[in-house]
Amino acid sequence: MMDERVEAITKKTLESLVCKMMGEETAVSQYQIEQMHGGWGGAIGGTALYRFRGQTERHGAWSLVLKILYERLGESETSPYYWKREYELYRSGILNQLPDTGLTPPTIYGWKDFSNSCWIWMADIEEEKTSWTLDDYRLVSRRLGRFNGAYLQGHPIPDDVWLSDNWHCAILPPLANTFERLDDYLQHPLTRRALPFSEKENILAIWHERDRFCDALATLPQTFCHLDAFRRNIFHGKGDSILIDWAMAGRAAIGEELVTMVALGIYFAAQQAGYADALDKAVFFGYVAGLRDTGWQGDERFARLGYCCAMVLRGLAGVSQDLNLLIDEDQRAHFRKMVGRKDSPTAMVEIADNFARVRRFRLLKMADEARELLGSLG
Repeated sequence: MMDERVEAITKKTLESLVCKMMGEETAVSQYQIEQMHGGWGGAIGGTALYRFRGQTERHGAWSLVLKILYERLGESETSPYYWKREYELYRSGILNQLPDTGLTPPTIYGWKDFSNSCWIWMADIEEEKTSWTLDDYRLVSRRLGRFNGAYLQGHPIPDDVWLSDNWHCAILPPLANTFERLDDYLQHPLTRRALPFSEKENILAIWHERDRFCDALATLPQTFCHLDAFRRNIFHGKGDSILIDWAMAGRAAIGEELVTMVALGIYFAAQQAGYADALDKAVFFGYVAGLRDTGWQGDERFARLGYCCAMVLRGLAGVSQDLNLLIDEDQRAHFRKMVGRKDSPTAMVEIADNFARVRRFRLLKMADEARELLGSLG
């Protein structure tokens, strides 16, 4: 159902935005509205997307995207999922002062604040590459390394109260209920495939070790991060990569930026054996190269430790997300639709098996590597 305020948008309102986009005065002759569908981030709730397409009297076709963020009651500015963070970030001008690293934010043409929602008008971006190779992942990660590296090298880290801080640790407290009731969750046949009993004790041990990983992140060099940089949030081209959805952005440790890139890269890819290791290698290699581009000469094991510790914490959140998804019929249907899987007797079994494969890499394997790094770095 379309937002009533969206239905009430006038041609006059659109003309002011289109003039800003065109860089000159023009009149809108006609337009249409299309509701868009976002990715799995919709699991957090409170977001709507609309595309406005139309014609001007002189210059032809135009297109704009309206992103609406809806208030989630009881959510403070320091919440890891603060509903208004992206709006505040665009409005603050912080993203207009990003260092030149090959990463750019989307072009914003306007914003509006209501009592229970806020609007962001932005460019409708065309995708240059419909699929990515490992070289593409390596290049984007190098740009992310330059982005993080600039702040490690002295570019001031923003400290506005509504920016996230220590995000991967901040998401942990609500997970306690899942781990306390793990045996109850595992009564469902799909959840037993996604988290086999043979791995339960290892996963619980990681949960009880979570403070160790959080403490490690706090001791590492800190930078400014996007924290949701993955394939669906990046419009990647040869000249630059446009990074959208800054709703998680804030202060984080070196290496944390890579977690979503790899975690969701293998989560949605359903690729052949060995792909997770190949993606991990390409992304981390590119990131370190980007750090070096900025002049950062620290021990790359610090970046690896930040990446591994944060990946483990995100993996713990993934346990809760996956188990709840597999138990809830509505969530299962939404996920099948999002990944393009038809409803069949085997579809959810295959999805649960993929969850288990991903977990062995991004939680169990990464926990072992994080422990080894903590030991070697003393």
